[in-house]
Amino acid sequence: MNVYKSGEALQREIAETELPKQALALWALGQEGFMAKWKQKTILFDPYLTDWVEELSGSPWSRAFPSPLAPSQCLDVDYVVCSHHHEDHMDRQTLQAIGQSKKTRFVVPKAHLPLMKEWGFADERLIGISHGQTLTLDGGISLAAFAAKHENFEQDESGEHKFLGYVADFEGIHLYHAGDTVGFSELVTWLQSKRVDIAMLPINGRDFVRNEQGIVGNVNYREAIEIAVQVGADLLIPMHYGLFPHNDENPAYFVDYLYRHYPAQKFHMFAPGERFVYFT
Repeated sequence: MNVYKSGEALQREIAETELPKQALALWALGQEGFMAKWKQKTILFDPYLTDWVEELSGSPWSRAFPSPLAPSQCLDVDYVVCSHHHEDHMDRQTLQAIGQSKKTRFVVPKAHLPLMKEWGFADERLIGISHGQTLTLDGGISLAAFAAKHENFEQDESGEHKFLGYVADFEGIHLYHAGDTVGFSELVTWLQSKRVDIAMLPINGRDFVRNEQGIVGNVNYREAIEIAVQVGADLLIPMHYGLFPHNDENPAYFVDYLYRHYPAQKFHMFAPGERFVYFT
């Protein structure tokens, strides 16, 4: 897969993008990594910007395309938000490199605060969040967390959920980043209460073969679409495909299902490194 824009050109585009209050800019960085910019504030969701997974697990986890940005090109980010500790979502090398910036703060499930401290992050740089909690971030942004079911719920000894999804509220623009999850009825109910404008959901699915390889699954393209429709999302963005060939899905199936069943549902397919600006 080709990368639309990368490196210094992409870094410069993010820095120079100016937005009115009623607009949100998004950049796709691969897997579930997205940069969001609203006014002058930036949030980086689930950045996987290295080859750390392959270094840990070997060649089946080779990237299909290079990261559009290096971690060193993300030092101006205001917040990094991670959904759970799988290495393609909470990448130690990426986080430690971005952590060299004194500006950035890191929002992670409260269950993962001890791990972040093991990785060298000071308390004042960390924000732990729990299912059902809403944080107020700088610049008028709020962030609500909901438990995700990465095939199953998983909690620590204190009952803190290890898998989370987030709804970021940019003063009226509601962005849902699902993290990794399967569908369940409570999730739809939670999201319906938030009036989601943009729903970002994985589409790689799950099956016996991947389960036998230790790969934990997600919603497939059909389930992602049905969830977005049920919660009334204005725009649907698929994610978690294209980076690892052995844990992938053909996004053409996603588009085909939409056209056949919900032709009026707005969606956008990203090229890695592409900017998309959403207006209310």
